[in-house]
Amino acid sequence: MKKVRKIQMLMGVILSVLVVLIVASIFLFRFNGKKDSKQVSSTVSVKDSRSQAKSDKDTKVKEEEIHKLKDQLTDLDTKITEAEAIVSKLKEETAVPKLDIEALRNNDLSSLKGTWRTASGNEYVINESGEVRSSWISNGQKSEAIIELDNSHSHLKNRTSDSRFRDVETVSAHVKNEIVGGFIVVAVPSGVVMQAGDGGKLTDKTNYNEERLFAGQQYEAMLSRPEDVYYRVKPDTSKLEEEEKNLAQLQAERETIKTSLESKEKKNTN
Repeated sequence: MKKVRKIQMLMGVILSVLVVLIVASIFLFRFNGKKDSKQVSSTVSVKDSRSQAKSDKDTKVKEEEIHKLKDQLTDLDTKITEAEAIVSKLKEETAVPKLDIEALRNNDLSSLKGTWRTASGNEYVINESGEVRSSWISNGQKSEAIIELDNSHSHLKNRTSDSRFRDVETVSAHVKNEIVGGFIVVAVPSGVVMQAGDGGKLTDKTNYNEERLFAGQQYEAMLSRPEDVYYRVKPDTSKLEEEEKNLAQLQAERETIKTSLESKEKKNTN
């Protein structure tokens, strides 16, 4: 009986130790699990924080790029507006009106406006009202006078009775503030050939691809001196061409920046 009791006591001790070991193992397992969970959670939190920081930085960089592009567009808009104003002004200054015969017949002399010059160096500078600043060279000396043009007098309108003046227009001219010394100016559009004079002996030897002004008192005398025929002087358009090129470059640059801005704004919203 004593032997059985000893065995039972031993079994009880062993069972107690096993229970203690099992309880301890469970406790350690739970403790380590919570620790690992905390470590994993901490690691994920750090990664998320770094990812958010990088995302915020990228967003800030994109916003700065967009803001910079908008500033560039604003600056270019100002430059384009200024360039357009310059081009418009130069176009107005270099504009050459086309000779308008019908308007001249109604005493509208504005299509004569501009500078006209002969091969011999004489020059007419005509304003819209028909006033002419005339200059000519005689014996090596330059002289000037103000000439007034007027086409309101019906007695000069002989184009219906004289075939020589049907495709051109004659305008009376006289030196300002002087009664004597009047003459006529014949405005001839490009493509029109003046009819021959003096029985066909005198022909139009001028460049009829250009607009011209014949000036004098007799038809034949005007035909006989082609070197004294006035041609419209075409203004220098090099500055205009330069400014137009600059404007085109600014507009192209603006279009490039606008496209880039739209692309970045679209990506930033996605």
